[in-house]
Amino acid sequence: MRNSLLDRRRLLLAAVAASLAPLASRPGRAAPSAEAAQSLIEQVSAEVLAILSDPGLSDRQKFDALVELLSQPIDLDLVARLILGRHWRTASDAQRQEYLELFRDYALANLASKLHLYQGQSFEVTGAKVVSDNDALVVSRILDAGQAPLQVDWRLRERDQGSLVVIDVIVAGVSLIVPLRSEFSAVIERQGFDGLLAELRQRITDTVAR
Repeated sequence: MRNSLLDRRRLLLAAVAASLAPLASRPGRAAPSAEAAQSLIEQVSAEVLAILSDPGLSDRQKFDALVELLSQPIDLDLVARLILGRHWRTASDAQRQEYLELFRDYALANLASKLHLYQGQSFEVTGAKVVSDNDALVVSRILDAGQAPLQVDWRLRERDQGSLVVIDVIVAGVSLIVPLRSEFSAVIERQGFDGLLAELRQRITDTVAR
């Protein structure tokens, strides 16, 4: 039962996180205002939750609607490259292209497989502040009936062209980006870049088969 509740919370977080701009970006010129950062988190999360909680949509329709929503603000190619880190430079052009395609399929398939776990959790933003010359932090909570609130912090940066991007998501004090980056790096170090491609293909197959 506890694992099921945790999975539902993670689903809500994944949907909201995926709907925002890239998980990291090039350094910007200045910090966004706290108000602008908070507004971005509230606006997009509301659109995601509206889709997930619509009783008139099937799981497949919810997924299709989310994909359409996410196709505008999210840059999965950039997310994929930043998670890969230094290993991006060691890959061939063919490996890079396949990795980007597989990462996109993996991210979307993983989200689709978990949509049915959503059971009405709520999401609220509790505050925002500028935390450095470049960054702002938005503090939020995921609320699940009968469970302690789960704190989720969003670190945002303003890019050169003025758009806001999320550079990290911190759940209960733990970054969501670092573990995935470390995981991919470990696979490459053990099995090479082709090993990571094979791992992603298998994860996609396993996720779709659930």
